[in-house]
Amino acid sequence: MALNSELTAQGNWLFRYRSYLPVSILPLLFYLIYIKGIGSYDNLLLFLGIIITFAGELVRILTVGFTPEGTSGRNTKQQLAESLNATGIYSMLRHPLYVGNYLMFLGPFIYTGHVWGIILFSLIFWIYYERIMIAEESFLRDKFGEIFTAWAQKTPAVIPTFANYTPNERSFSLIKFLLAEYSGMCAVIPIFTLLLLFQNFLNDLSPLISESWKILFGVNVMVYILLRSIKKIKRARQKT
Repeated sequence: MALNSELTAQGNWLFRYRSYLPVSILPLLFYLIYIKGIGSYDNLLLFLGIIITFAGELVRILTVGFTPEGTSGRNTKQQLAESLNATGIYSMLRHPLYVGNYLMFLGPFIYTGHVWGIILFSLIFWIYYERIMIAEESFLRDKFGEIFTAWAQKTPAVIPTFANYTPNERSFSLIKFLLAEYSGMCAVIPIFTLLLLFQNFLNDLSPLISESWKILFGVNVMVYILLRSIKKIKRARQKT
């Protein structure tokens, strides 16, 4: 099998299981917390980590909220593309969702404060998602031909350029981004909560978590339940 075909086959397989990547890196995060101890800059690292994670979610929001149905989704069974996205954020880079994912996953590693842990994660992420990007581009090239080729030649893969920015053709859809991104958006606080609890437990700190953080966690849970309920109601109405 040619190398490109082999990488495409690997990418298609990894594409189906990409939702499990956060689970697979949790052990590494816990290990880095385990060897971290108490640092002078813990609060700063926590704040910086959360900011970076939500910056990644913002990239995903600006991607999903402006794209039509049938593109830029969370589908896992197979590649889907009703049309080629080439405006808005897609006029600046070809894979904004994966850039957003990287920043979201990077945040917790920033909190650990381990440079080598951040480097290791970045290498794992690149090896994993590079194959997915190769598979996606192979699919888009086969489906859209010269249109895709022309767009890909002038649009960087992951490092954005503003030189070729083209305004979005569609208006921003608040409901689409909320229903598509609520699970990832609401997973941020639980992940940082687990890391905080684990670190405070290892260092015999009491309380394990502050009252303000408990309130934040509770609000996050309620938002998740509300958005999940709305999504279920919407799906039920579409079936009737």
